[in-house]
Amino acid sequence: MKKGIEVHYILENDDFFNPKNDITKKFVKHIDLNNCNIYKEYEFINETIDEESHGIIDLILEYEKEITIIDYKLKNIKDNEYLKQLNGYKKYIEEKTKKKVSIYLYSILDDNLEKLD
Repeated sequence: MKKGIEVHYILENDDFFNPKNDITKKFVKHIDLNNCNIYKEYEFINETIDEESHGIIDLILEYEKEITIIDYKLKNIKDNEYLKQLNGYKKYIEEKTKKKVSIYLYSILDDNLEKLD
C-alpha cells in the first residue's frame, strides 16, 4: 500500500513534459501529450436524483474531440472491479463533456497500459 501511495504521488507531481523520475519517464512514453489539457487527481461528486457518487480520477487527457482516462495500479490490472470503477468515471465524464471517452489501466510495475473499452 505504501509503495502505491508513493508512486501515485510521483505521477501526480512530476512534470509530464520534463519528467525527473524514472517512473514518470516510462509512463509518458505510452501517452500522447500533444495538444491536450492534463488533469491529475481530478475529484468529482456526481449527484443525481437516485444516487450520489464520488471519485478521484488519476489522470484525464482532454483533446479537442475526445478524452482519455487513465487509472494507475501498482501491478494487477485484471480485476473486474477496476473495469466497473473506470466505466463509472467514463459515464460521468461523457455526460459532462459530451465527448468520446476512452478508459485505460496502467500497471506501474509491469509498465503496461491497457485499453479497456
